[in-house]
Amino acid sequence: MQIVIIGNSIGAISAIKEIRKWDWQSSITVISKEVLDQETPYYSPVVLPYYIEGVLSKENLFSIRYEFYKSMNVDLKLGEKVIAVSPDEKIVVTERNRYRYDKLLIASGASPRILDIPGARNKGVYVLRTYEDAEKIKSDESKEVVIIGAGPVGIESAIALLKSKKKITIIEVAPYILSTVFSRTISEMIESQLAEKGIEILKNEEPIEIKGNPVKSVKTNKRNIKCSSVIMGVGVVPNTDFVKEVLNLGPREGIIVNEKMQTSEPDIYACGDCIELRSAVDDSMRPFPVWPNAQETGKVAGANIVGQEMIYDGGIRVNALNVFEKVYFSIGNVYDESKLGKVIERDDGVMELYYFDNRRLIGAELAGDVKNAGILKYLIRKRIQIDLDRFKGLDELAHFTAPLVVPHKAHESIHL
Repeated sequence: MQIVIIGNSIGAISAIKEIRKWDWQSSITVISKEVLDQETPYYSPVVLPYYIEGVLSKENLFSIRYEFYKSMNVDLKLGEKVIAVSPDEKIVVTERNRYRYDKLLIASGASPRILDIPGARNKGVYVLRTYEDAEKIKSDESKEVVIIGAGPVGIESAIALLKSKKKITIIEVAPYILSTVFSRTISEMIESQLAEKGIEILKNEEPIEIKGNPVKSVKTNKRNIKCSSVIMGVGVVPNTDFVKEVLNLGPREGIIVNEKMQTSEPDIYACGDCIELRSAVDDSMRPFPVWPNAQETGKVAGANIVGQEMIYDGGIRVNALNVFEKVYFSIGNVYDESKLGKVIERDDGVMELYYFDNRRLIGAELAGDVKNAGILKYLIRKRIQIDLDRFKGLDELAHFTAPLVVPHKAHESIHL
């Protein structure tokens, strides 16, 4: 069997490992559009801010070497952009070659969304998604930087640039920062830490133009902000243009997959940031562009590609953020504060917030400690009923262990 994987993300890596757990006979070809050194072909985008900050070396950034691919008998094709897929012919077409497949895995990831405003592509405007992006930001000597978007990319970029003694201004259209990741309560705690370090945060403010080429300022609906570089962190868009005519896509342009990561074409699978799948919290179909989802869905796809039936119990948004030595963690639905059912403030300063739909856990936030947080994902996925009066938070959960992905027909139960 010939297996082709589009993309060289953590989803692809997880799939390769799972495939080789069961099958050493099939060939595996990985096609990646990024032009990287063949000896150091893999890095994780989630740690790029640490590379910019200087706390992570280039050697440690590229965490998987070519030896991995060689040991897994993978034919790695770097610098080839896929432009089309033909399910009828079972062919992947790149700008230079054509590859036949029996089974195809699309792990093409997502690209940064660019605001549709004047000047958005001017010199000095950056995004942060690839190693090349990080090198551009790292080498820019601007002393005044505007960051558009106060999501994880924007906040982590701001923290990374502080060491360079830059004046940093963050523009956020929402009423509080990190509104897609944390509740207002936790976001305000983080905002306070950022403000103490001199980062200016402008909320309820919309950028309408980036002036100058190269950049000289950003105009918002309220003011003009002088700067010589801009970092845009306003979400991502799935990389699915090359399959939009042949696969079913969701309303956010992600590839629709089932619980086995199978697409509308039975021999084509997809995983990671390019997909839309069922939410474990509310059963809606949506993207989950976070690292744990990519790793887990890649594993599930790899198993099913080689006939080892495995299901994914649904996507859950999981985020962790380090802010000046303090760690924050969120999982599931933490946006509806009317669902906040339990707040625990521990003697060691750690705060735990739990969100419920009736007695079913649908989300949680932790500030200061994330040990044993993995069990929260299991509880949300399994829709466990919890007695709120007796529930004591992570201290009570510490003795439980649970898999992130369960084999087909496995049934676990837990009673709290």
